[in-house]
Amino acid sequence: MRKAVNRMTDVFGMIGIVLIIGLCCLVIIEIINRNFLYLGMDWTIEMTEYMLAFITFCGAGWLLKADGHIKFDLITERLSPKYKRAANILSSSIGFLITALLTIFGFYKVVGLISRGIVTETVLELPQALLIGIVPVGLFIASLQFLFRMIDSFNELPAEQKGEN
Repeated sequence: MRKAVNRMTDVFGMIGIVLIIGLCCLVIIEIINRNFLYLGMDWTIEMTEYMLAFITFCGAGWLLKADGHIKFDLITERLSPKYKRAANILSSSIGFLITALLTIFGFYKVVGLISRGIVTETVLELPQALLIGIVPVGLFIASLQFLFRMIDSFNELPAEQKGEN
């Protein structure tokens, strides 16, 4: 299961990278259009906002898997291995609970938006479920990564049992 989730996490990370590249290209094209051709694409700002949201939630699980999230190294590096392990378990447990709850409520919100057929009141008039849907999906992947971190911390043997000093 972990292998499949890691593969899915990597796919979402790649989607985030492609979106970053697309976002950069879109902004450059908009700058050229406005400054040299005196044309504006009304939907550009809206699209970049959506892309930023998708980048955030596509990359959250990948960043967690890569252990790239913010840490309190100044504090945790001073802890003994036993307390460091406890801190990892605690932080992963809290992260899992929060992301799991937000995932559940996010899916309920998306189902409600789909059932009511609500669209945005903007230039593009996209279904809100499409735009909000990345939140629970991205948080679901992040919650699984938190769960894996928690399991790994539980399974981590203290240094004395590994034969290290």
